[in-house]
Amino acid sequence: MEFRKIKNLRKEQRITLTELGEKTGYSASFLSQIERGINRPSLEALRKIADALGVTVASLLANEAPRVMQDNEPSKNGYKVIRNSSGTIYNPWQTNSTYYDTLFNLPVHTNNMVISKIYIDAQSSSSGKKIAHNLCEINYVIKGEATIELKDEVLILHEGDAIFLEAYTQHNIVNATENELMLFTMQF
Repeated sequence: MEFRKIKNLRKEQRITLTELGEKTGYSASFLSQIERGINRPSLEALRKIADALGVTVASLLANEAPRVMQDNEPSKNGYKVIRNSSGTIYNPWQTNSTYYDTLFNLPVHTNNMVISKIYIDAQSSSSGKKIAHNLCEINYVIKGEATIELKDEVLILHEGDAIFLEAYTQHNIVNATENELMLFTMQF
């Protein structure tokens, strides 16, 4: 997978690799390898790069970048309509068993809230291992049964159940059944 979008966004914003490195804590060489598809970044690296460029991780991974509404855009009558973005299906783990379908992104103070549906095939997991990231996350089970592997315990969620995960909480979502698992997730 190549991340040409990173290079394009960086150039549009007139940011050098060195400057992006200073914002993310990664070397210019490492960032160049990511842009050229030589090195595959972790989800945490993508989050740091996305934050530095002012975009969402989903927009870096999607075929078409979803439009992110800016805080300074006017609202009428106290609300804003956020249109569904098409073509925003992505797979951060590059497996055939899990994919994310980003519904839309919302500005929340200085960060974005990404709202997605996650589909996990039978006998598969979201990432293959426990991960932790810098966003809070809410996962709601729409269909199926989710096994949530946490640092020291395992929880089973049924249809209609939800879990709130604080930022940096190690977790993995597993579909241990023979049926499809679909979740609604918000990351903020």
